[in-house]
Amino acid sequence: MLQQNNPVERRPIAQDPYPRYEQLRSEDPVHWNEGAQTWILTRYQDVIDALRDPRLSSTGISALFQETRSAEGVSELEQTFLDMMLFSDPPDHTRLRALANKAFTPGVLERMRSQIQDAADGLLDDIQKHGSMEVISELAYPLPAMVITEILGVAGGDRETFKKMSNDIATFAGYIREAEENVGPVIQSMAKLKEFLRETAAQKRTDPNDDLFSALVTAEDQGDTFSEDELYSMCAMLIFAGHETTTNLIGNGILALLQNPLELERLRHDPTLIESAVEEIIRYTGPVQAVSRIALESLQIGDKQIAKGERLSLNIGSANRDPAQFNNPNQFDIQRNEGRHLGFGFSIHFCLGAALARMEAQTVIGSVVRRMPELRLEEPGLEWRSHPVLRGLTTLPVAF
Repeated sequence: MLQQNNPVERRPIAQDPYPRYEQLRSEDPVHWNEGAQTWILTRYQDVIDALRDPRLSSTGISALFQETRSAEGVSELEQTFLDMMLFSDPPDHTRLRALANKAFTPGVLERMRSQIQDAADGLLDDIQKHGSMEVISELAYPLPAMVITEILGVAGGDRETFKKMSNDIATFAGYIREAEENVGPVIQSMAKLKEFLRETAAQKRTDPNDDLFSALVTAEDQGDTFSEDELYSMCAMLIFAGHETTTNLIGNGILALLQNPLELERLRHDPTLIESAVEEIIRYTGPVQAVSRIALESLQIGDKQIAKGERLSLNIGSANRDPAQFNNPNQFDIQRNEGRHLGFGFSIHFCLGAALARMEAQTVIGSVVRRMPELRLEEPGLEWRSHPVLRGLTTLPVAF
């Protein structure tokens, strides 16, 4: 059995978690972490099996509110998270997914492509005047923010408010067990978000247009529609999941290309590789490192017995580097065509916004590679955020 006090287990998004993942996969692939009271799965096959196993539930988030439940306003906040499709099981998940699919149509998403390109070009036009940039704050963060606020019909002046909301929600979602200090800010942010959405939804119902929020407001499946609370939860999920993860995807991707200059040159000479490049970025250094499940009944995984009610962490970051699934998994190869990464999940919980995230990453990274032929890192030492689930850089300074 591995040592229980390894700090990488506590915060697996540190500088380089992959050697630790490799150690777990080879020595103890179904590993009990005593500190977190969680089983950690690190092999690809175990993770993909767990993602589609109905005995493992996504609804265990309620237990994480135990430490903060006494604070004023937490019960309403907890319900907002419980209403999220991300934390639901069938039949609730099936119903919410069917409604969401009515909004996330290929046509609606395709209409956003030119908006995303325009936003990327506008940001890069300003950046290129200076000869250098801090990728996260100047490009990777504002671009998804512009997209999500466009989806929700937010005017430019309100974007800073939405930035704070996104930060508050993402921080709280990552540290719910230890989040007493984050409860107040996230309750205030959620109240502001609901107030805005209530007014905007009323407007969209009477005067819908062809944006995604109008499609969510008017979505109907066999006579069923989102309730008001479900609509708020869907939008909150879009803000913290769609914004934070896409920021990290863009930043991680640009860094991976800079650290692998032969692959960067390959993409520069053949821009048609951008789709496979983004898929390899998600596999190699994905923004989501793990998802949680809770056992609805006792079951066996590998040689370990999982008891009913115990929590599991499905380590996607490790699964995506499993040599049993991918050849030379620690090599970054933008022409890789074998295996299926799990960066967007699998089965019924496959990421609803996967197509949008791919579109944003392909547009932004492709534009940077095309427009900045001398792109290079300005600082060799980089700091990664210490988030337990989301892997991303705090800053990424480059010159061109």
